[in-house]
Amino acid sequence: MIELRQLRYLIAAAHSGSFSRAARILNIKQATLSRHILEVERRLGITLFDRKTRGATLTPNGQLYLRTARRIVNEFEELNAWVRATRNGETGRLAVGFYTSFSAGNLRATLSEFHDRFPAIKVRGFERDRDMLLAGIESGLLDIAIMIGERAYPGIMSQPLWSERHLVVMPETHPLASRECIHWQDLAGERFLLTKRDPGPETRNLLLGKLGSPGHAPEIDMEDIGRDTVISSIALGRRLAIFAESSAGIQVPGVLFREIHDASGHSRVGYSGYWREDNENPVLRRFLDFVATRYSLPSSSSSHTAQPSGKEPS
Repeated sequence: MIELRQLRYLIAAAHSGSFSRAARILNIKQATLSRHILEVERRLGITLFDRKTRGATLTPNGQLYLRTARRIVNEFEELNAWVRATRNGETGRLAVGFYTSFSAGNLRATLSEFHDRFPAIKVRGFERDRDMLLAGIESGLLDIAIMIGERAYPGIMSQPLWSERHLVVMPETHPLASRECIHWQDLAGERFLLTKRDPGPETRNLLLGKLGSPGHAPEIDMEDIGRDTVISSIALGRRLAIFAESSAGIQVPGVLFREIHDASGHSRVGYSGYWREDNENPVLRRFLDFVATRYSLPSSSSSHTAQPSGKEPS
């Protein structure tokens, strides 16, 4: 059987036009190279080189065989490179679930930069609600889900990723529209429109915590509509909405986005990543390390499961 290294010797000799030069390039003895090429010729039953005092040139049969030899060696090297890249998480697929807006913000910026850094990795995005994202992780359809907050789920790893500013969405005719800096207390007495879909329920809890008091709760309308429809409805007046800054890329005439501040500065909401503990996709590890570096986070090895498998989160 002809060995791969013998094909490499043949290619080097043909390229150099000399067995001695090829041997120097390969850092082997000329006698070793000559012996292996003779062995290939013997096995094939054809002469590959015309050997002369000043060098060696390919015979017609040798030229035909060289084309095949080069293809075999190139394909073998490409295969090895692909295996190494796959093992290192530099190629492959990553399924990312989310329910945040993809119009702006850190998710969009992170996935865009990750693609630029690792163009051989195919990233597929899935926008679903929290329950569907968790089901996708458990079934293996998703590698990672990115959701607001940090909660414990049995058998699922989690890692805080980044935070975004809270924005209030208002009609451009609203009395607060002229302010660049708005505090939570400025929103007391306002009426809000939220989606029943994620992250609407979490935003409702946020409003109750920020604006509620004993015997009083902010007026909140929950409707089964999407994020874009909520923002479009704000242009009609009478109500406000609360979103993270990732939604600021949704531009609707007559609607403004303003940052919300609290006592410590910008009011922010945190995002976390969730994935199965037994997920062995090397691209997932590559993505987690990339995010950790981008946002100066602990490495993925310090991530945690908040609850042991079989126990319900509190």
